[in-house]
Amino acid sequence: MAAPKYSPEENPDQTSSGYGTAAPRQPNFSPPVRERIFDKVVTWTRWLLTALTVVYCLALLVLLYLLEYEAEEFTFLSTAMYLPPWILLAPLVPLSLLSLFIYARLLIFHVACIPVLIFGYMDLRWHGWPPPGKAAFKIVTNNIGQSHKTSYKGFAEEQRADLIALQDAGNRGPEIAREYPDRYVVGKDQFVLISKFPVKAAGALPMSDPEDPRQKVAAWFEVEAHGGQSILVFVVHMPTPRDQLNAMKGLGAVSVLVGKEGGHGAEIRKQNESFFKTQQQLATQIVNFARQSKVPFIVCGDFNVPTHGKIYRTYRDNWVEAFNERGQGVGATFPGDAHLPAWLRLDNIFCSKTGLRPIHAEVEQGRKSQHRCVAATFELTGSP
Repeated sequence: MAAPKYSPEENPDQTSSGYGTAAPRQPNFSPPVRERIFDKVVTWTRWLLTALTVVYCLALLVLLYLLEYEAEEFTFLSTAMYLPPWILLAPLVPLSLLSLFIYARLLIFHVACIPVLIFGYMDLRWHGWPPPGKAAFKIVTNNIGQSHKTSYKGFAEEQRADLIALQDAGNRGPEIAREYPDRYVVGKDQFVLISKFPVKAAGALPMSDPEDPRQKVAAWFEVEAHGGQSILVFVVHMPTPRDQLNAMKGLGAVSVLVGKEGGHGAEIRKQNESFFKTQQQLATQIVNFARQSKVPFIVCGDFNVPTHGKIYRTYRDNWVEAFNERGQGVGATFPGDAHLPAWLRLDNIFCSKTGLRPIHAEVEQGRKSQHRCVAATFELTGSP
């Protein structure tokens, strides 16, 4: 039987040589079209996530700067001062979830934003408390106006306070005096001071609350502390921004953002500007009154401003803030009756830059009261 004829064309895998013969077929390694599209989508998504991360980090830094130095100048910023600070981290939730599956190295920048907020904005403190000396005394302050039938007394007794400064006490001075028969109890306007030390003099400062001109925003008490050293205690209750914050709820914020001149949004902006201008004027007046003191002084109470912005800096630049120097944690006092943890330190204790030195500061925990107590211990270091 004859062998079958064979031709190169019938076996394409055989290598041929010579002129005019077909080149060997090369394997095709190019990825399928779907894989190429997927790779491009991943690359574009990584670029987008990187850009969004950069924009967010820069925007966060700019916003924190504005909240610290310019908040009262703009309606939205002055409102943002009173919001829970962790809201500023909300954009990180979708960014981090996408980055976790697509570009995990971006999580480093996301995580870095958290300590920036906590230490740079929320003022987390962790100071030690040296033992008090013989010339030390402790003061507790509390706004008792909306305490929801709870009492400051437990915390004050736990702290063994020498002085208790109360705001929004109304006509409760005689009632409080009966509760402390072994103390000096003096009331002026809405303020009451409960003291272990003799109270030599007291009076209300002339500034009134614009919403209620019959109510003063501050009072002073002169007490005779250790060794006969006179100390002035200024107790303040600054006007509340409640109306301004309520006006920004719902459509109010939209009106401010897109409203026409002369409309509802313009009216909200005008009221907001007027309120914080008044707050700044009152703060300056109280600072000037305290500056006239020839003895060491304490300024405590409900300041109704967070620990940010120009008004707060007016206080901090002129006085020494006890919690800033000797506090632990963030020291939030408001709102103490919310479902969320308190996030604002509206209540505070300051002292003069000379004559007194803070050695301890602490905020009450757990009590369901709108305002929680603040305690601070001071040592006498000599007269100003």
